[in-house]
Amino acid sequence: MSLIEVLVAMALTLVLVIGAAEMQTLALRAKRRGDVIAALTHAMGDRFESLKSRPFGDPALLAGEYTETVRVEPGRCLITETWEIADDSDGMKRIVLRARQAGWAGPETVAILYISRDLGFSP
Repeated sequence: MSLIEVLVAMALTLVLVIGAAEMQTLALRAKRRGDVIAALTHAMGDRFESLKSRPFGDPALLAGEYTETVRVEPGRCLITETWEIADDSDGMKRIVLRARQAGWAGPETVAILYISRDLGFSP
């Protein structure tokens, strides 16, 4: 009788250990996903602040497409940013920024910034 009790106790222990390991795996995956989202948000905010702080006529704000790959905290994620600058009208620029984790073909994060000479976005 005690051999059956030991086998049942070992089976229950094994089920609990496997369940705990699965929960740990899911938690690590969720943390990594959160780190990537935080890094994307941080990278996009830094890029917009950098572009917004430049004078309206700065060569870095000329119409065109630009790409850069940066390593961003948290998680030291490698982020690829692509931004397109277009002159919408006299005194107005539209910047479309796309960011994604480098090397991943998944969905990208997109944000748009309008810079106006008349609203005083110059430093």
